[in-house]
Amino acid sequence: MGASDSKPKEGSTPQVPEGRKSIAHEPNELFSPRRGNDEASGPLAESLGNATRHGVSPGSGGAAYAKINQDRGVAHWPYNGSHNEALFCVFDGHGRNGEKVSEFCVKAIPAALQEVGAELRADPPAVLHQTVIEVDKKVLKKDGGSFANMCGTTSTIVYVQGSTCWVACSGDSRAVMGYVERGSVKARDLSVDMKPDAPGEKERILAAGGEVSVGRGNGPSRVWCDGRVGLAMSRSIGDGECKKYGVIADPQIRKFDIDVDRGDRFIICASDGVWEFISSKEACQIVAKESASASKACASLVQAAAQRWKKAEGNYRDDITAIVVRLPFIQPDADEPPKTLDQVGVSGSVSGRLSGHIDLDGGVYINLGETGLEQIAEGRLSTAGAGGGGGGDASDFAKRRLSVAAKPADDDDWENGSSGDDLEVEVEMPAPAA
Repeated sequence: MGASDSKPKEGSTPQVPEGRKSIAHEPNELFSPRRGNDEASGPLAESLGNATRHGVSPGSGGAAYAKINQDRGVAHWPYNGSHNEALFCVFDGHGRNGEKVSEFCVKAIPAALQEVGAELRADPPAVLHQTVIEVDKKVLKKDGGSFANMCGTTSTIVYVQGSTCWVACSGDSRAVMGYVERGSVKARDLSVDMKPDAPGEKERILAAGGEVSVGRGNGPSRVWCDGRVGLAMSRSIGDGECKKYGVIADPQIRKFDIDVDRGDRFIICASDGVWEFISSKEACQIVAKESASASKACASLVQAAAQRWKKAEGNYRDDITAIVVRLPFIQPDADEPPKTLDQVGVSGSVSGRLSGHIDLDGGVYINLGETGLEQIAEGRLSTAGAGGGGGGDASDFAKRRLSVAAKPADDDDWENGSSGDDLEVEVEMPAPAA
């Protein structure tokens, strides 16, 4: 496919297709379990669920600070003018303003793929790869190169066409298929976490002049760029400074058949906030317990992940986002001719059926345009004080995405910072159970 076909116009901001605008806005941010959850209802909630919880950072005196949620996600069905196609994506931003990169991608990538819909249908791997590369180039050029020089996002895309799916992964947001074999729930990883110390990844980074540190304790392995910037993944969109040292956007693309008769039951697509303390197998077991509702299953998974963070890290938690898709989500119909977006309409789409930012392009967006902060979460909320954000306690916690080392004395172009997540409100949280 031609590169000009897949990338949006230079300098433009991704938009919903002409004439299609937002009709609802209900970010599905979950509260703490003791306050209950407002899972989506309706016919499609049985088949498709989405949920998220923002991260928190430790403060002084046992307090915690709620962070801007940098995760973004989207579920599109029908997609590409057909009820036989669907698209599910999760983007996990990192670094200061990383949420802007993930939000850019959650609109740009589905739109770019749909612009070359016939080619996507004919050759998914080539089109998925080219689209991610072109969007990465656009992100790196935006605002004269400053938009994503020191921040970026993971990208995990699940494209379903009939009974086949393709997964394109850049980073460590993961897609997993849950299936049943001999009465037991099992997991099949549909993507591979792109870590700096992984075989093949490490060699490329070292050849480009980067350094790779091995993770210690709860900390991840990192690619270090000129000894000052450490990124906890080997592939991402954005991260311009790290692209000089072997970090690439190229997604690893894998193809899978969906066979319900064989035992395939659901697909989970989630940010690493889920996977940090929950294995693929355990996540599938959690989802399988809520067999009647993908929405409830997704909420249960996100809440379970939040509890694991609290137990392991106290007042530190990464953003947590997940999409759960029950199978068969699509009933294959090889004879169905592709439809235009106007022919598809809203009534037969995910629009109006699930919580999220719902657009008339048939998409449900997670966190679009929002910080995702709980209004009343796990205690009293108050405005963070001057210099707020984690205080001295924050240094005790591993920066899980993008770390910036102390600014060298002779280099004024580098900021002395942490992971860069903007801190908004203070939350008094109880100490984790012993």
